[in-house]
Amino acid sequence: AGTRAVVEEARRAGVRRVVHLSTAAVYGPGPHRGIPVDGVTPAPVSPASRTRLAAERIALDAGALVLRPGLVLGAGDRWVVPGLRELLRRVPARWGGGRGQISVVAVADLARLVTALATAPGAVPSGVHHASHPVPVRCGDLMTRLAGLDVLPPVTDDLTWEECLERLRKAPGRISERQFALLARDHFYESEEIWRLAGCAPGPGPLERLADAAPWYRAHLGAG
Repeated sequence: AGTRAVVEEARRAGVRRVVHLSTAAVYGPGPHRGIPVDGVTPAPVSPASRTRLAAERIALDAGALVLRPGLVLGAGDRWVVPGLRELLRRVPARWGGGRGQISVVAVADLARLVTALATAPGAVPSGVHHASHPVPVRCGDLMTRLAGLDVLPPVTDDLTWEECLERLRKAPGRISERQFALLARDHFYESEEIWRLAGCAPGPGPLERLADAAPWYRAHLGAG
């Protein structure tokens, strides 16, 4: 309903371009490996993701450009890295050897992309686009980088995915098995095209950007 109200007001006010930020979570459970837009049928699981997919349809009917990022990192993140911290307390290991690949984008780079699309002088194609950094990140590399920045504790043990699930079930917490899989197993999506269309360089990658966000994460996690 909120999306419908904004779109209708934009039409009334003569706004010519709408950029709608959604989420790759509309695809539902994976694993997903390098899929193009709608390479699998969206099947959102949570109420939040179901409403986001419904909102996409309203935006698309209005000719909007819809962006589906994967995991977003940086100052203000209250789900990804806090979720990793909880999971490392419950399962202190590299999950599946840390080999899971995930689509990630730094919040500052996502903001640059949205701004470039919203202010581009020429025509911008409507439709759905993935909006993560084009190069996926290995879960183990993300944890190693965060440990090096003193955001998360270091881990050295490797566990199989089955062993991880067994440990998780013995240590109840806020993060569900499905959410654990989103962080630990393959969930990456083709994301090159939108950066090219926007004429916007994707930047050095979310792992490099974490140094700027580390002080915020340390303060936020220390207060949690």
